[in-house]
Amino acid sequence: VKGKLQRFTMILLNFIKSAWGLFSEMAPYLLIGYATAGILHVLIPQDKVYRHLSVNNPASVIKAALFGMPLPLCSCGVIPVAEFLKRNGASKGAVLSFLISTPTTGVDSLLATYSLLGLPITIMRALASITAGIVAGLLSIFTGDKTTEEQSGCG
Repeated sequence: VKGKLQRFTMILLNFIKSAWGLFSEMAPYLLIGYATAGILHVLIPQDKVYRHLSVNNPASVIKAALFGMPLPLCSCGVIPVAEFLKRNGASKGAVLSFLISTPTTGVDSLLATYSLLGLPITIMRALASITAGIVAGLLSIFTGDKTTEEQSGCG
């Protein structure tokens, strides 16, 4: 029992040491990302963002994916922002594009990826995320304007 406890303690200590090393490597990049996102938030008027996203067309879908890039929002934090966009007139396609592409293309997220995996993987990650958001938004536009009730036959 004593040997198992010592072995478990060593594994736990190694895990903590590795996690601390990972956090230490990522910290400067995350700080730069948060600072950049804060500056952009101050410099870009919110009403301009909503005005560009209100039309249900491919341009608003692409803009939504690109507008979300600098925001340091995780998959949970992006939901209230998307709801706010929707309430302020953003189209369904733009909101969907924003929801999909923003959590994985934030400056903080991309800098963390760069710090751990390098530039080629970071570029591929950003392109894949933006592409997925744009494709989903475009599919939303081109599949019609049916609501969930209409599609399920309940309305």
